[in-house]
Amino acid sequence: MTTSHPALQRSRTSLYLARRPSACPRARHWAAAALQQWDATGQERDDVLLVMSELVTNAIAHATGPIRAHLARDTASRIHIQVDDGGPTHHGNNSDGQDDEHGRGLGIVNHLAHHHGHSRAPYPYRCRAWAILTTTHPATVPAAGPRTTAIPAARTLEPTA
Repeated sequence: MTTSHPALQRSRTSLYLARRPSACPRARHWAAAALQQWDATGQERDDVLLVMSELVTNAIAHATGPIRAHLARDTASRIHIQVDDGGPTHHGNNSDGQDDEHGRGLGIVNHLAHHHGHSRAPYPYRCRAWAILTTTHPATVPAAGPRTTAIPAARTLEPTA
């Protein structure tokens, strides 16, 4: 008889959010609780929370209607993050200057996610942003030492010179 680690089983959870600034911290708190229950490592937790924050923030800033966030762990090696919303709003001309405090979120998602993208969401939502993060679970992968990938400047709180 073989037993599997509880975190290695398929797990999924969803959260409905109102489109307001408090949605982002609420989504992070909810995701952190799920990741703790799934025995996620500290690096997994940090990466998932950052991607979740970026996707929910984009839904708050650029979409209409309510938001639904999904988090799933299909195996020990992948965590799926998904945010559904009511579709794009029309905003005026936003500058894409390097000194802007906005506009770096998808670059962060691109850096952390194995795959990510956008698609149509089922009714009553219209748009879906998703990301898949590959993970390592201590029960299945030997320790490999510290992470060696560079952290993008956008991840820091202070602007780079």
